[in-house]
Amino acid sequence: MGVKHKAIKFMVVLLFVTQCQVLYAQNPRSPQKFANNVTKTPTVGLKGGILMSSITGDEALDEFAKKIGPQIGFTGALYFNPKFSVRAEINYEWKGAKFANQEMDMNLHYASIPIYLKFNFTQDPEIYIYGGGYASYLFMANTKGTYEIDIDEESYINESINEDILDNLNKFDAGIVAGIGIQGRFNSAMDIFLDFRYTQGFMNLDNGTSDLRYNFNHVAFWPEVEVDKPKLKAFMLTTGFIIYLDPR
Repeated sequence: MGVKHKAIKFMVVLLFVTQCQVLYAQNPRSPQKFANNVTKTPTVGLKGGILMSSITGDEALDEFAKKIGPQIGFTGALYFNPKFSVRAEINYEWKGAKFANQEMDMNLHYASIPIYLKFNFTQDPEIYIYGGGYASYLFMANTKGTYEIDIDEESYINESINEDILDNLNKFDAGIVAGIGIQGRFNSAMDIFLDFRYTQGFMNLDNGTSDLRYNFNHVAFWPEVEVDKPKLKAFMLTTGFIIYLDPR
């Protein structure tokens, strides 16, 4: 009987310890999960920051000068495992370029949807990389600033311009997105992050409908000349927060 009682006690203790471990592991607010970030649920969040963009393939534009504008939007993620997720965003992005030798900007306002895969190297804070693609729709565009008109070899006048160029551009752009960042825990339901990314567009901005140039229709400034295949590229630095739909 003594051996039997000892065996029963051992089984009860073992069952109790096992159940405690199961409950501890399933508790979304457990200290272990809070510390090690082992639970990942769908997330949503807000983000914002600045971007520096330029346009290549058009000699009227300075491809090395950067147009600075804002980026704001929403972000969300689905996790395959704690280190690997797929993410999507809906952003407003103010892109464009600066003209060469003139005090003018091209302003391009996009609604953009990036979709990419993200991989975390560490747990908390998370250091991560990601890559994927984006699609954008151009809903407003203009050329704004001042330009010089030569009167003769020794004199000129300055003219102001604020020209709508939306009809001269392709509305759709698409390209690649790649980046790196760091994300850390703020509390059991929220993380904050800092993110740096690069985007490169593949689409030709010029739709071929302008009589002169797709970005400027004044003969006095720029004569009729063929445009190459202008494309957008940008660097972006953003920050924000994400919320776990199931708090940890």
